[in-house]
Amino acid sequence: MYLFDVAPESAELLYRGMRAVALADGAETAKERALLEVAREALGPGHLADAADALGPLTEDELSQAAVGLSDRDRERIVQAMLFMALMDGEGSPEEAKLVSDVAARLRVNEPRVKNLAQLASGRLAFMQWDLTRRGYAKEELLRTAKEEGLRGLYRTFGPLVGLATNHQTAKRYNDLGMLPEGTLGRAYWHFIVDNNLSFPGESHAVAERGTWHDLSHVLGGYPITPVGESTVVAFIAGYRKEDPFFWLFTIALQFQVGLRISPFSPGVRDQVDPKELMRHHARGAALRRDISEGWDFWADFPRPLADLRRELNVLPLEEIRL
Repeated sequence: MYLFDVAPESAELLYRGMRAVALADGAETAKERALLEVAREALGPGHLADAADALGPLTEDELSQAAVGLSDRDRERIVQAMLFMALMDGEGSPEEAKLVSDVAARLRVNEPRVKNLAQLASGRLAFMQWDLTRRGYAKEELLRTAKEEGLRGLYRTFGPLVGLATNHQTAKRYNDLGMLPEGTLGRAYWHFIVDNNLSFPGESHAVAERGTWHDLSHVLGGYPITPVGESTVVAFIAGYRKEDPFFWLFTIALQFQVGLRISPFSPGVRDQVDPKELMRHHARGAALRRDISEGWDFWADFPRPLADLRRELNVLPLEEIRL
């Protein structure tokens, strides 16, 4: 999924919808202007007027009338781009929330984050965080684990997060990856865990094996565990995930632009999002040839050269990313 991947006839609508949000509560902020510039580049020449700033924000009536013939995907993208813009000023104002809600209703787009923006704007943060949790990845993983592995699987998967369900054999198996040759995926993963003082699956307070793909995303993309590194790796994940990818983009902005703690693994840090850089990493993830969060037998790939896997999966060097 790439946020700005829309049909040519939708490009101007998406851009002007974003601009309407940026202006809904006053003048555009620097981050809002930066995101509009990214959108201008990504939507491509010929799809927007040469002087894009001359494209005023669409009114709700104009947007809903113009979008009648658009695909479901493009109408959803317009609403999602407006939601993402609403968080760029680090606030999510009532004016922005109302505009996005009205447009979503007129376009008949059922995007759950519209409700979350309204909760943020009204200060109902606990309700918003609960709603994100019950709809987000944790819920997906809980249900999937229960279905596939039952109660024992739930204990093995979620117990380590609170210091329970340790497994020394599993931990040893992962720690032994340090004996693989330098340059392999397994050795690079071992360095990532050890060098950052993290825990291997099977150890106390570790991410379970089912979540190893997240740490391997750090390894494949070369992402550090700093606030900027966490925000960019999640943008990368949002690019390649097939199931509800916008959840990841929205929570990035909440955690690293608004500054709210959404993930239990990282603190909320305000004003960390560089829109251009973030969307470059998002585009990088969208270029992957597969969703590595589903069905990846990484144990088969641990002994393989990391460089080979990057080529196979199409993990592009950042300098090759064009928005």
